[in-house]
Amino acid sequence: MKWSPEAVSKIKRVPFFIRPMVKKKVEAYARENGISEIRVEHINTLKERFMKDQEDEIKGFSLDTCLGADGCKNRFLWKTDIPDRLENLLMAQDLKEFLKERIKGPLKMHNEFRVSISFCPNSCSRPQIVDIGLIGAVRPKLDPEMCDGCQACIKVCKENAITLNEKKVARINEKKCLYCGSCIKACKNSALTRGKEGFRILVGGKLGRHPQLGLELDHIFSTTECIKAVEKVLSFYKKRASRGERLGALLDHEGLRALEEGLSIPFKGNPNSKR
Repeated sequence: MKWSPEAVSKIKRVPFFIRPMVKKKVEAYARENGISEIRVEHINTLKERFMKDQEDEIKGFSLDTCLGADGCKNRFLWKTDIPDRLENLLMAQDLKEFLKERIKGPLKMHNEFRVSISFCPNSCSRPQIVDIGLIGAVRPKLDPEMCDGCQACIKVCKENAITLNEKKVARINEKKCLYCGSCIKACKNSALTRGKEGFRILVGGKLGRHPQLGLELDHIFSTTECIKAVEKVLSFYKKRASRGERLGALLDHEGLRALEEGLSIPFKGNPNSKR
């Protein structure tokens, strides 16, 4: 589909978290109306229609993934169907009806429950600012007997999480490690191999009038563990969000302890949790 330069500039100013949806709807509108080149006036027409009938476009949740879902040099988790499984879980929750029962007036895009998946710590899909954010993770497993002190892992680690001990053997600082897998790829002697792999989970992130970053649960979750954890978080949310507020606002009000108890997992670095 051809876009005029002005239309391209305008679509780039649309907030990143709804830009793909807006672009898709503009192109669908153009095809339906036989438009060969999308111009600014077409975007404006669709915007007016959308703002008037926004609730019709809302499904109660959004699920975003980074480019790693289709292939990216930074992705290291391949055998996972987590996007499809999460979408099926979210659809089964009937979140639109849940929100309609609790929010006065028509629903808006910012009312939706937001989930985002990134397949590496670069976090291109912004998992830190949604209700539930998943970040791909693989914990490096060190065999000291295989390490020859070549420092290849140290050179590739962007977090400075690896040093050599007094025996010239690699040592990993778990507090600094983001589990990106770069050191495993760099190791030529198989001293570093793949340990527990899956996803880190952040909860309670949001933008808006009172923005905040999501807080991380102290665990690496397999795909199946992720689905169970997300289901528990959703259950917590639906039981307590009497006004359809965002999860982050709910946790501010309720404190983190209640969610920790439901998950049986503490928040990273904050086991007694109070925001």
